[in-house]
Amino acid sequence: MRGRATAVFPVESVALSALVPQLPQYNPHNSTDKLVAKLYWPGEGRKSEVDILQKVYEIAKKDEEGKVKHHVPELVWSRMFEDTSAGNIRRALGIDDAETGWPVFYIIAFRELLPITKLSGDEFLSAWWQIVVCHYTLWENGVHHRDISASNLMVYKTSGGRWIGVLNDFDLSSTCDTPSAQECTRTVPFMAIHLLTEKGINGQVKHMYQHDAESFIWVLTWVCICYEDGVYIGKGTDLHDWLRVDAIRCRKEKSSFLLSGKTITPSSSHGCIWGVAESCLQTLHLHYAPWRVPTVEDHVVFETWLRKNILEANMLTPALLDVRL
Repeated sequence: MRGRATAVFPVESVALSALVPQLPQYNPHNSTDKLVAKLYWPGEGRKSEVDILQKVYEIAKKDEEGKVKHHVPELVWSRMFEDTSAGNIRRALGIDDAETGWPVFYIIAFRELLPITKLSGDEFLSAWWQIVVCHYTLWENGVHHRDISASNLMVYKTSGGRWIGVLNDFDLSSTCDTPSAQECTRTVPFMAIHLLTEKGINGQVKHMYQHDAESFIWVLTWVCICYEDGVYIGKGTDLHDWLRVDAIRCRKEKSSFLLSGKTITPSSSHGCIWGVAESCLQTLHLHYAPWRVPTVEDHVVFETWLRKNILEANMLTPALLDVRL
């Protein structure tokens, strides 16, 4: 048994719903009364998503600027089923090997969030930026997400009608006090080009902030092209092929997309923010040409790849740029 085999679905529980207002990380701005359960099989040697989220909540508690607080998922309940460990099963069968990291079954309940792809235009860009800021703040405080993808960026709507971005799915994250595995188990279409190599696939490339920052740019680009009014229209685009190829082929496809100079037409609902994506892609172009990939300091990446481009586009009002609630 390999892989996380993750499944997420809605659940109903009077007992769990009653716990929500009592949670230390309770977010009163999220108006939903719905819950979801996440079932998955992480490696038993990896620091659990529950433990990482506790670190996230510690950072959020000290967050006076609102960069993390209210921008992370709310864990309601969790359980690890130790008896399901494939390692225990193998040992019970008399198979004694030295390999570690065998999968073990987890269930985690969260308050419901919605996919960021539901949003368009300014609302999408504002939520995307909120998550960029949250992610960078967590990274600077020792929590490294390492799996930025369109499906891991979520939103909720406040009672006042504002959409708020949430950085979700921390099960591949690492913290500064634990070693991080470098395995290529992330979402290939959104991975940094530098990681889509033989060395990257074999875990020989250290995962850095610039890799996650690049993933944010690919998510922005992907959504602008492949979604229209919350509906996936990507099957008619070149980007759809990125979902169906392996890491090495995806590297070639993304490199060609980045350096071809081909005119790209975004969807009608995202046309107004496409200029931000173009500016971010131009920054990546300069970073990779002439195919030497320098290591850039984290704060420089955040300021020049992301913050500079969104501010210079002048597309969001101060209210939409403000990450605070």
